Amino acid sequence: MKRIKHWILALAMLILSSNAFAQLTIPGTSVGFQLDNDEWSYLRTFTDKSGANVYYYCYVGEVLLDAEGDTVLPTLRIYVRENYNSDVYELAYDRYLEQPFQSLNEFTKGAGLPKSGGLGYEGIYTKPSDNRDYRFLMTYFKDRRTIVEFRLETTRETYEDMEVKFKKILSSIR
Repeated sequence: MKRIKHWILALAMLILSSNAFAQLTIPGTSVGFQLDNDEWSYLRTFTDKSGANVYYYCYVGEVLLDAEGDTVLPTLRIYVRENYNSDVYELAYDRYLEQPFQSLNEFTKGAGLPKSGGLGYEGIYTKPSDNRDYRFLMTYFKDRRTIVEFRLETTRETYEDMEVKFKKILSSIR
């Protein structure tokens, strides 16, 4: 039954994503956000090892190349953890332990965070599997007893190309 639910949610996200500039609502929450869907493609929904539902998008608006000429695919991952009993700081710390990063900026108000608050980071890390440097924007906030994490990332070299688009997505969160 749970698998059917994921397929239905994935299909709904895909259908909604096909409309340009669609206002999308994250299933099971009251959280909405907007994508320029000519530039972003919904890929899939899956459940990670922590039990969070993850909605995964890839940027397809234009080809981004790194210094070596390799294609770079910026991503948006939305993690939704239902019945989360801790606060956003504990989740942020747990995520840091999973993948250490250097924080360039920490914020508790502004784009990507509701008026009720949350936590956001702009940061960098090196991924050991490909020895590349990545830069990201991520926010954590609660919607009732559900915690939501938006994570937008790309390689450090292509971040400047994506920064405005990333911030536009975060500022559309309602």
